[in-house]
Amino acid sequence: MMKVLRKQEVSIQTTGEFKVGDQIQIGKYTATCQKVTRKGALFLLDQYLDEVFKMNRENTNEGGYEASDLRKELRENSVLEIFDSVREMMVPFKNGDLLRIPYAEEFFGDVDSYEPSGKKQWPLMENRKNRIAIREGEAYEWGWLQNKLKSSGTYFANVHGYGTTNYDNASNSYGVRPVLRLRLG
Repeated sequence: MMKVLRKQEVSIQTTGEFKVGDQIQIGKYTATCQKVTRKGALFLLDQYLDEVFKMNRENTNEGGYEASDLRKELRENSVLEIFDSVREMMVPFKNGDLLRIPYAEEFFGDVDSYEPSGKKQWPLMENRKNRIAIREGEAYEWGWLQNKLKSSGTYFANVHGYGTTNYDNASNSYGVRPVLRLRLG
């Protein structure tokens, strides 16, 4: 049974009827519903995972996020077991993954310098404070996004610690805020 927190925990639901802004508890993390579609409700962790990750051990963006070491890490049981409390409700994405990271457009809207994804900005991300996250015991930090920088063979997009867009080498270590999709009803 999942506890859904709405507006300072005023109402609790366990039915899987989500709306944008709903928060759920996943272990020691919270996640906020960013979008609801017929395929399910997209939730984004409000904090970075405890461990920082490299997009790729080698400094390349060849193959994009789909071919990245980070994607492989998010498919490992050591990461997936964090989501055991909601695992039965998780709906795989088109590529079969249960977790992914956000696209630059989902955080910032259209961003010309990155390879486009065709995604739209999540309404809650219009407020810069929602793009900012921390890792337990750390100050605000940077976090990975899926998009490659158009003009580079090594850079991926990321969120700067102040909630603005940036990019950096794939072999740098940054925070990760997984996105998961939960089935409705």
